[in-house]
Amino acid sequence: MFTDFINWIDEEIMEAKAKWKKAQVFLKIFMREKYVKLFLLLVVEALSKLMVKTPSEKIVFLGDKEIDILRRIREETDSLNLNNITRTRAYLDFYLENEEIHWSFLAHMVSRNGGWNMTDLKGSILRELLSTNKVQLFFEFLEQANAEIFHDAYAQLLLYRYSKQSGRNFFYLLPHLSVSTFMKPIWKHFFKTKQSSLITVALIINEQHLIQRLIDHPTYQKELLNTILFKAQARLGFTNVLFPYRNAHRIEVAGVTVQNFENVNYRISIGKTLYGILFHEILAAARSFAFQKPHTGSRADFWPDIFTKKDSKINESVQHPFIFSPTLKQAWPNIQHKIQIQKDWYTSPKVLNQLTEYYIPAAYNLTTNYKNDLKSLVLMNELKNMLN
Repeated sequence: MFTDFINWIDEEIMEAKAKWKKAQVFLKIFMREKYVKLFLLLVVEALSKLMVKTPSEKIVFLGDKEIDILRRIREETDSLNLNNITRTRAYLDFYLENEEIHWSFLAHMVSRNGGWNMTDLKGSILRELLSTNKVQLFFEFLEQANAEIFHDAYAQLLLYRYSKQSGRNFFYLLPHLSVSTFMKPIWKHFFKTKQSSLITVALIINEQHLIQRLIDHPTYQKELLNTILFKAQARLGFTNVLFPYRNAHRIEVAGVTVQNFENVNYRISIGKTLYGILFHEILAAARSFAFQKPHTGSRADFWPDIFTKKDSKINESVQHPFIFSPTLKQAWPNIQHKIQIQKDWYTSPKVLNQLTEYYIPAAYNLTTNYKNDLKSLVLMNELKNMLN
């Protein structure tokens, strides 16, 4: 009976998807700002029933094959969770083999930003504005957050790969990888329907809830997130998430400015908006950039006419207006991660409402805004030097 119900839901989804494709042309012409409807509320309600934990849930005894799969997943995930460069490349490699997993390409582009944020701390602007202790703490925060997301999400991607290769659903193994209850029915649904937007938005929701414990940590709250400098940077638009993309013969940047980083619901909405921009507006151009330009952690990867990998402090040939943006290898050593097994964040079906839609802004090109932000940062840095 329930199987028939799910099959009917799948048919409804396919019909809704077909109608949406027909409506897309109209939307692109007449509505530059739009909300993309993902799923019928009926589907969300069905998923919420599948996510209810019951005491009578069957205990799954693992055979040799399942144990071997889990071992391989843990080993591969740990080996690629070395640093921002290895994680960023792993996301892209997975996407190239599994293009139905949109989240993997989104994660690749966001991970590039994570690397730029890490190297900015040792670049010619922020290193003058932050104390050495703050710089180190900020890097540790960024690295830990990105490592925890990779540890959780990449293991899920690999389990999907094993399921896809064998044609068999292995998602009953997700609890053995300490993955939230939230993801299990969604992966099962995706395995049948290949609804790319569903699994993408679900992974966005999952990853942001996953790192909330880290964001709420008293040390990071006091020493970083509640500091005047961090709040000023957010207010002035310096906390951009940027997606470089090719426009004719130049590289432009699309994205959003993050201003309420501590709020998990806000970060989820930002993640969904980034997904909408990347896959509905600039996909081909962003893929062109990502496929041709390996990630080094330096912003010179996308704007070599503004940023340089050479430090003017030790290289006199580097002249203004170049901004020093080191590679990750230049800036930071690899560090040992401490990934703690957390209590399942999923406790209420209310979060499922976030699966129903995502927003695509009309003004997503940040090229001019970002260049103005850079000018402001340079001026702030020069003013600080004058006052000193």
